[in-house]
Amino acid sequence: MSSDTSPPSGFRLDNPARTAGATGASAGGPPRRQIAAAPSWIRVIGTTLRLWVRRRILRVPDKGRIGTRRLVGLAALTVVVILAAAAAVVVAVTRPSATPVPRRHPVTLPKLTPAQQQARAAAAAQEAANGTAAAQWIAAEVSQLEVIDCDPATCTAIQMAGYGSAGQVVLQPGVKLPAASAMVVATPAVRALYGAKLTAAAPAVIAAFGSGPEAVQVRVVVPGGQAAYSQAASGAVTASRAAGLSLLANRNVRARAAARQVLTAGLVDTRLLTVLGTLAAQYPIDISRFSDAGPFADSSVPNRMAEIVGLTATHARHQTSQLAGVEALLQSLLAGDEATVTPVPLPSGRYGLKIQFPAPSPE
Repeated sequence: MSSDTSPPSGFRLDNPARTAGATGASAGGPPRRQIAAAPSWIRVIGTTLRLWVRRRILRVPDKGRIGTRRLVGLAALTVVVILAAAAAVVVAVTRPSATPVPRRHPVTLPKLTPAQQQARAAAAAQEAANGTAAAQWIAAEVSQLEVIDCDPATCTAIQMAGYGSAGQVVLQPGVKLPAASAMVVATPAVRALYGAKLTAAAPAVIAAFGSGPEAVQVRVVVPGGQAAYSQAASGAVTASRAAGLSLLANRNVRARAAARQVLTAGLVDTRLLTVLGTLAAQYPIDISRFSDAGPFADSSVPNRMAEIVGLTATHARHQTSQLAGVEALLQSLLAGDEATVTPVPLPSGRYGLKIQFPAPSPE
């Protein structure tokens, strides 16, 4: 028998015999392999960059030598990169810093005292009341054919008061003031929106409600502004005065003192003067009063309403009413117009007639 104890050729001894001195956990178990420490990230990145430069820039195999010329070129390139990086750092450091944008702090309005709150509430209530009064006046007095320009809230109030909405234009930011002959309801909001442009374009005030900052005015746009309006108003007063004096000279016309004063001042609507002259050519009329110039209107705005009484005729000592005949004539004269003829009860038990034309009056 051979005394050779070595393993056969090609056989791998996975479990070598434990030496006499082996003890502890390693006894009878597989041998422990010593794992090499992992390279640092800096070394990995450096190796990667070195291989990339050799392969991509120098075109040298991993195990090949780098020539002298290529080393010189690589050194020069490295110097250029370092200088460029240094220049970028210098520019970044020496560049003036941008002007800091100031932070906007929210505006804190001063707290109102109870008295100030009460005053503001009273002003708002007065403004609303003035707007309502203006809307009701427009619905009752203004021609349905007019173009009325107003802010959204006032336009709604005018429609609710009964005025047609076909010709209305809502005034808001970006909307220009209307053209000639249109009417503008100048609420505080509209005055704040247009400022001096409003009074320049619409100088004629035919009615106003309230006073001060809360007032609401009904204005008429006039081509040429204030100068043209003043000239037109002066001419209209002169023409009205001449027609009024001619009417007073008619023997069929009687006028109470207040009515006579308005006629001689030239403050009667020319449409109304024409109708009264035609009526006086056939019937004796007694003019009781004129009215409806509009509250707080300009002094040159004419009256659009006349009340006539005494519509009787004497035949053989008997007086007969001519109310029906006068009313029928007026209805025919005003056919197709927006003027109204309304019977008015008198203290004597008889009736008079009220003739009224809508605003605005022609100038």
